[in-house]
Amino acid sequence: MSPTFAQEVRRLRNERGLSLSRLTDLVPYSKGHLSKIENGQVRPNPEMAKILDDVLQAGGRLIELADAPVRPIPSDHAALRTYDSMFDHHRALGRRLSPGVVLVSLRPQVDVLSSLARSADDPGLSRGLWLLAARYAEYAGWMEQERGDDASAAEMTRRAVQYAAKGGDRELEAWALVRAAEFALYRGDARGTVSFARRAGESSSPAMRSAAALREAQGYALAGAADRCERALDRAAQLQEAVQESPYGTTSLVDQVAVHRAWSFYDLGRYAEAAAILDTQVPLIAPSGLRARTRFGLRRALAHAAAGDVDHACELVADLLDDIRQVQSATVHIDLTAFSRLLSRLRPAAGREVAGEISDILFSCS
Repeated sequence: MSPTFAQEVRRLRNERGLSLSRLTDLVPYSKGHLSKIENGQVRPNPEMAKILDDVLQAGGRLIELADAPVRPIPSDHAALRTYDSMFDHHRALGRRLSPGVVLVSLRPQVDVLSSLARSADDPGLSRGLWLLAARYAEYAGWMEQERGDDASAAEMTRRAVQYAAKGGDRELEAWALVRAAEFALYRGDARGTVSFARRAGESSSPAMRSAAALREAQGYALAGAADRCERALDRAAQLQEAVQESPYGTTSLVDQVAVHRAWSFYDLGRYAEAAAILDTQVPLIAPSGLRARTRFGLRRALAHAAAGDVDHACELVADLLDDIRQVQSATVHIDLTAFSRLLSRLRPAAGREVAGEISDILFSCS
């Protein structure tokens, strides 16, 4: 292993005023094992690097150093094409399968790509690999959020920002703030959603500013600030006209502004308007986009139920249940729980069987 990792561990330990004995109390390693790490006799695995990085407050430095390869790889741009193609496969799987299944193969690729980027002897190849590592890490962050692990999602997003900066892409820093706004949104934190979105809106990229405006609108809707929400939605629509393609975010929606307008209208209590928009937009999502179809299809059902058409809402949810079981989305389960509460309160005849199936999904031990 590179002695740089060993030297950095020793330097940070001394800087924090920790003896080897004291450090042993903070990590699951013996004093002898820690001594071998500091002497370069033990090559750290990713878990070890993460533990030491956290305890020594290295800010990701030890994680970076741990995966630095011993030998440089030759200039081989076939690696870029291979991993770029593999990323499309990962995204295709992410649209249809549970996040846990996707992450088993996705997370290791983040480590491999960052290692390859660090060792490439061609600057152009290195930049390309860093950008691919950023895309993998960003998508892994999304899958972690879908799994319900916000801490891991934030960590992966942080790595994505770091890698993108190494590859020369500053847009991803703004995207990380958009993702932070989304975390806040699902926590029900309207103020936090708007705050992160506004910071993301300072980006020079129309795609990032449009995404930020959509999150800002959702934050305002969560707080019931209808006028501010409408203005943010209109700003997003105007910005979207200048966007050709963005490597970040969902690719499953035909009209992102329309769908987020419906989402915001639902939170503002404009249920019939939300349902009408989603009746048009949800059928446009490709059958392969199961995750998006369940996420926005369930919001469509909630809108119909809140607008008074509970029986139709139950029919919509019944059609989604198999897909919900397959994608196992923590964010979808938030709305599924809301729908379950609604059925418990309204007790429609058509909802008895659906309510039982929802309970099985929410409380299954799989």
